[in-house]
Amino acid sequence: MENLTDFFKKYRWRIILIAVGILFSFLVFSLGFWRTILLTVVILVCYYFGANADKKGSIKKLFDYDSRD
Repeated sequence: MENLTDFFKKYRWRIILIAVGILFSFLVFSLGFWRTILLTVVILVCYYFGANADKKGSIKKLFDYDSRD
């Protein structure tokens, strides 16, 4: 088991990016190029809002435009 862990630590980003490439290729062939790009953009926008909500503590604070903070 240690050999597998060491292997993953050594080649972590290669493994992750190959998996992302395989997923992207599968989506392009099944959905089409533009739908895949749209899906990627929607996921990135949701990730951005989720990361900001995590920083601020709640989704309400994310959309709070009050300048008192």
